[in-house]
Amino acid sequence: MSSEQIHFSQWFIVFAPFQIYLIIVVILVCYGDHGDERNPLKQFFRRISNSLEKSTGYPGWAMAGALSGLAMLATAAIGVYWDVAYHIDFGRDQALMTPSHTMIVLGLGGLVYAALIAVLFATLDDADVGLWVGGLRVPWSAVSLAALGTGGVASFPLDAMWHEAYGIDVTLWSPSHLGLIAGGSLATISVWLMIREGRGQPTMFGRLIQATSLGAILVGLTLVQGEFDFGVPQFQVLYLPILIALAAGFTLVLARIALGPWGAVKAMVAYLAVRSVIALLLATPLHHTVPRFPLYVVAALAVEGVAYLVDTRDRLRFAVAAGVAVGTVGVAAELLWLGALADVAPSTELLPKAALFSPVAAIAAALLGAAISRPVPGARVRVPAIAALGAFVIVIGVLVYPLPRNVGSVEAVIRLQPVGEEATVEVELLPPDAAESATAFGIVSWQGGGQISAALEEVAPGRYVSSRPVPVSGRWKSMVGLQRADEVMAAPIYLPADPENDDPEIPALAERRTPFVRNTSILLRETKSGPATTAMIAYAVLGTTLLVWFGLFALCAAKFSDDDPTEGRQRGPDLGPAEPVTTTAGSRRW
Repeated sequence: MSSEQIHFSQWFIVFAPFQIYLIIVVILVCYGDHGDERNPLKQFFRRISNSLEKSTGYPGWAMAGALSGLAMLATAAIGVYWDVAYHIDFGRDQALMTPSHTMIVLGLGGLVYAALIAVLFATLDDADVGLWVGGLRVPWSAVSLAALGTGGVASFPLDAMWHEAYGIDVTLWSPSHLGLIAGGSLATISVWLMIREGRGQPTMFGRLIQATSLGAILVGLTLVQGEFDFGVPQFQVLYLPILIALAAGFTLVLARIALGPWGAVKAMVAYLAVRSVIALLLATPLHHTVPRFPLYVVAALAVEGVAYLVDTRDRLRFAVAAGVAVGTVGVAAELLWLGALADVAPSTELLPKAALFSPVAAIAAALLGAAISRPVPGARVRVPAIAALGAFVIVIGVLVYPLPRNVGSVEAVIRLQPVGEEATVEVELLPPDAAESATAFGIVSWQGGGQISAALEEVAPGRYVSSRPVPVSGRWKSMVGLQRADEVMAAPIYLPADPENDDPEIPALAERRTPFVRNTSILLRETKSGPATTAMIAYAVLGTTLLVWFGLFALCAAKFSDDDPTEGRQRGPDLGPAEPVTTTAGSRRW
């Protein structure tokens, strides 16, 4: 395939979601009823609204906004994984508006479009939503969706400022990148809230869309695991079980409450469908490294098992019990699954801390998932506001704890045995017992057209040999990685020269003695020192933005419940009313 054909095929992928979106709009217009409306423009929108309401059971404005939001989020998700895969395989971008960057920008900007679509349809349908601005009917969920899209897009100029100050980097977790990723990831929650704000009597298709929106939340919350999925982590490997516990605890508990029996499994299936499509796109036609990803099968079944034993209408109790199940058997199953796929699996030294932090993270996330489920009627006991706030603080705590990346006093004697253009690597550690308490220890090669990992097998005290030859020439970068507790270190095997950043080659010598350094000094050779003020501004903006977003989620959940005419009645998700529920007088609950 020629470079021109490759370029065209990539741009076709960029615009394919929008082509599909337009085709769906045409179908909706053709099958909708405009009623007595004579204005051609209003006829157009009324037809779409009518078609959506008939096919889903939800108000047209809710479905127009939610489905538009899901389409934009799918576009952004493909762009993010495509972009990360490119960086892993080839390094820095050769242009600013690459196809993957374009998908991210269009997807995040499209969230604002989806919010405006919801406002437009709600206004034309004279919908009974809680916020009126002049003659406009503004759904609360549209406010949060627009705020998330705006914040995500605003991360691009912040990213330019970051690169100007600290050089080009390819890390997933810089503050500007986190703002961009969080905008898209958390917008999935706004999409689900929009569906719930519609308060419909869903058809089977409508229930499928709600399940898809919950699966999208799981996709979004899993996105921050990207550097572990691609096998080039820059932070402590303890983050992997914690992030799995947070994503599963929040989403699967929320899904079980929102969808009823088998709701957690339905969300998990939707998640796997989305991740599988993205993996297929990366494998072919894009020919990039395909990331590993957690399945959440055992976690979903664990939540369903807890729901069988614990009444989900007692959402506080259910969340705690489900969080325990997710943080133990759910996380353990994922570590076994991902370890079986990985060439360099985390060691058993990780287990004590994972066993401590994973259940704590999962319980806190489950409490937040149950708290935001307030728009779903039928609760006998809700999550108290103080419990939700405490859970939020705990989530921050478990995310902050693994942040340190220190360097220990360790050296390596690295010897190479050539095998064609690759080499088998022997590593002798000084002191010899340096890797005995390692949570991760192995070799990774990247940016030479792919990603290759190799385990290090001990052949004598303190001496290790790679399980396979690794690349040591061309554009490839190869290093030995060592993690011990809060120490995250690396030693170079081969690094090519980088004239753009004045970085010299570290050649592949037959033997070299070198100290271990902080892993980012090798993984992010492109970075440079910069003013502390820029970092302070970036982190302050990120923190403030996140607080605003979370506040909007809480507001939306509270507003829907307060305005829900079925509030205080016992019923299943989107079913008819049943017996009244007694609540504690004077208690403030989510």
